[in-house]
Amino acid sequence: MIGYQISVPGGCSSAEANRMRRSLRNRIREMEQKGLTCCLEEREEGNRTIFCCFNRKLGKQRERGLRQNLGAAIAEYICDVDEPQMIRRIISRDYHYRNPEESREIQRYAYYLLEDSDAEAEEPHLRRKDRMAKQISYYLLKNRFLAVDGYFLFRMKRYQQVLAKLVEHAVDEYRLDQEYQEFIQLLKYFVTVQRPKVSLVHVFHTRKRQFHLLSADGTPLQIKEADDSIQEMMDPGMSQEDRIVSNLLTASPERVVLHTGYPEENVIRTLLQIFEDRIEVCEGCSRCRSFHHFKEDL
Repeated sequence: MIGYQISVPGGCSSAEANRMRRSLRNRIREMEQKGLTCCLEEREEGNRTIFCCFNRKLGKQRERGLRQNLGAAIAEYICDVDEPQMIRRIISRDYHYRNPEESREIQRYAYYLLEDSDAEAEEPHLRRKDRMAKQISYYLLKNRFLAVDGYFLFRMKRYQQVLAKLVEHAVDEYRLDQEYQEFIQLLKYFVTVQRPKVSLVHVFHTRKRQFHLLSADGTPLQIKEADDSIQEMMDPGMSQEDRIVSNLLTASPERVVLHTGYPEENVIRTLLQIFEDRIEVCEGCSRCRSFHHFKEDL
């Protein structure tokens, strides 16, 4: 009986063969639950494993169902095997990141961007895996043999270009994060070597970009002009969030109490990183609640 032959690199016990076998068996199991019986056989030829898949009964509907499921299984394999290999290759070849830890971190950024681009697609219900599966199913309409690695390398050139652009953005994100972490380390060091000038500062974060600094007695904190060392570290065109960091560094408090309803904001995480054991987050004191109510009435 004529079927479809799917070829992957490596012998029958290779990681590639095991991954393809798992995908094919899962899809065949789903087909059998729908009453579509098909057969899966495999053999080893040289350094490759060939999977033979065919329906036990003839029929156009059955044939189309098998092609669709094979397309889905192969798409799963490509996303799990070929795609990560290609991303790693681009990172090493084009950007010369050969340190495993750095490479993994850039891969993490790449997959975050990949999932993000999937969510923003014109047809979000058709994820990249589904789109890939449709293309492979169409290919199988005219071809009974498919070498998966060859298909990925030679028939998915456009997708490889997408991955290359994605890695470029991931490397940019990684480098920006590295610069940010180095800057945070510098500010942390500055906090540790600086002598405290005031005992306590309350930071009220009333809205996402609105902050108020109060002294221990509840009066607005009087901020002197930042000294040269702080001005050198901070960006001249700094944002409101950066200004809060600058003001706190200038005030140099021994202790900071942070009152916020937005603990997930980046600026809050930054403050916690910089001031470490000098800062604590208020759990909701009466003063904090009254301050928020006062602001809401304005």
